[in-house]
Amino acid sequence: MDESVQAALRKWPNVPAAYGWLSLDRRGGWLLEGRPLRHARTIAFINRNYLADAHSAWLFQNGPQRVYVALAYTPWVLHRHPDRPPGAAGALVTHTGGAVERLDGAWVDEEGNLLLETPRGIGLLDDRDLVAYGAAFCDEHGRPPNDAALEAGLAALMDGEAAALGLRDGDRILPVQSIRCAEVPARFGFIQHPAPGAE
Repeated sequence: MDESVQAALRKWPNVPAAYGWLSLDRRGGWLLEGRPLRHARTIAFINRNYLADAHSAWLFQNGPQRVYVALAYTPWVLHRHPDRPPGAAGALVTHTGGAVERLDGAWVDEEGNLLLETPRGIGLLDDRDLVAYGAAFCDEHGRPPNDAALEAGLAALMDGEAAALGLRDGDRILPVQSIRCAEVPARFGFIQHPAPGAE
């Protein structure tokens, strides 16, 4: 968090929170009242001061004011690092620009989204990176699946069934599990749509 923000919090500790005007889309873009933010310095300021409160509602600490964030899906959106191969350690970054040093779990939901648990929390892989990052999928022995096996494994997961599909993360292979979209907030402990009194 910026020092200027911390100083404002000390000076004005009881500023009312704001709701309903800032949101995070499924590609990691910030929306202000539904319109994409484009100003690079504003985006960088939000990124540096994005955090969760004690109740796991995500917010942007704007000086002394908490601006709660409506999440299109997860609190983190992950992008493929342009200079690292899929499945290598450090192959992902967050929508705020933070490095993802390791993955702790992988899930596919019924819509075919890839959800990845990181030390920061659960993140959705940007759909534009799915094809390229698909090279990280493997079988339980670390071998790349052929197209038919990958397609069958993903289809099974989308149907809520188990599949012998893994995801490489450096030297580790994570089993890919199935999850339903509606289960994600409770399973990973975050508030998707903060409202007064809900956080």
